[in-house]
Amino acid sequence: MVSSSRTTKDSPTQPTLSRDERNRQLALQHAHLLQYRKDIEARNLASTETLLDLPSFPTTSPSEPSTHDINVFRDALKTFQPSDYDALVEERNIDHRCGYVLCPRKNRSRDASRKYRIVTGSKATDFKVVEPKELEKWCSDECGKMALYLRVQLSDEPAWAREWQAAKLVELYSERMSGDDSTKLARQASEKRALSDTEQRLNERTTELAIERGDKGKTESLPAKVAIDVKENVYGEHMVPIPPCADNNTGGSIEGYVPTCKHVGKQPPGREEKEEDWMPTI
Repeated sequence: MVSSSRTTKDSPTQPTLSRDERNRQLALQHAHLLQYRKDIEARNLASTETLLDLPSFPTTSPSEPSTHDINVFRDALKTFQPSDYDALVEERNIDHRCGYVLCPRKNRSRDASRKYRIVTGSKATDFKVVEPKELEKWCSDECGKMALYLRVQLSDEPAWAREWQAAKLVELYSERMSGDDSTKLARQASEKRALSDTEQRLNERTTELAIERGDKGKTESLPAKVAIDVKENVYGEHMVPIPPCADNNTGGSIEGYVPTCKHVGKQPPGREEKEEDWMPTI
């Protein structure tokens, strides 16, 4: 019978580290992580300085930038978070430039007298109220749309906590329709269906509101409204009798019971007779 306490000589034994050695390895691990984080922040700072000088040519169109500028812009955004992107837009505005990196024009001028602005769309009912500082970041609404299209693609997770080297490159707003014809047609059909559903829900809601208001224009084909005659209720012989008023100082009866009262204490000096204190005794 083989004893269970015997150990095999072939099994490798891991060397045990002392407490100081374990603390040293943990400290080195945290030091490498902090250094890596500083390197990412330094990279973002250098990228921001580089993107402040884009586009390379002052006559470049924002919708048709050069290939070199696109590659530089995409490479810089690999380690960017939305907060870094907002800081870049702010730095370009300080230099009186459009917040969209690939636009060479100046941003809108500031108007301190206005606290809010109304932005209208293609329809009269399509409008929204925004702060002027949001509109003054860009030279036009089109540049604002292209810039925000890039911002929503950035990751909220910091680059030092993810594999940013293998991250997918951002897509420009002008490239959102890239691909073969079948992909374009499918995307256009999907957008058209979504627009049709929205218009249908809007028409249904408009019809319901017209019914509530009593409009005739959009409700001619609907069934006639129900005639409602509102009449005031007329009381018959069974009317609730009015309770009689009390003639004494006791305040009348309480559900048929008349309390008895007695004088408590003496009348204070300088007080009239009718203001004496009375306490009901029940």
